[in-house]
Amino acid sequence: MDAFLTVGAWQTLRAVKSAALRKNVAGLLLGHKRGGRFFVEKAFPVPQGFKPSFKNLDVLDTIFEGKIIGFFHFNPGEKDERKYLQPFACGKFFLAIDSLSSGKSILIGYVIDYDGQYEFELIPVILEKSSPKKGRAPS
Repeated sequence: MDAFLTVGAWQTLRAVKSAALRKNVAGLLLGHKRGGRFFVEKAFPVPQGFKPSFKNLDVLDTIFEGKIIGFFHFNPGEKDERKYLQPFACGKFFLAIDSLSSGKSILIGYVIDYDGQYEFELIPVILEKSSPKKGRAPS
């Protein structure tokens, strides 16, 4: 199992990080799952204080037509991660994004699973490569 982030989703996540007033921004990942791969097509940041309760997530999943495939969180702590260990999140993708002082980001992917208790199972994250601009030779 793995996760594939499209260029558009990664651009949105980078923009959210750059524009955020707080370092631990969180949100939803939208896309689809095919076989053992999550295809992340969009990211939707949620407001500070958003509670990822079943009711709130179910309402948003209806608005997004069932396309919530996971969650992202910048610099999550253990308390932040525990919020996602619940029935709605089971089988979904969790992307932890750790920001380094150099400005680079480390992407850590998990599937939220349940086997007697909720847990995070580590999976690889693949970034889509940007295509060269039209009229420019690839570098």
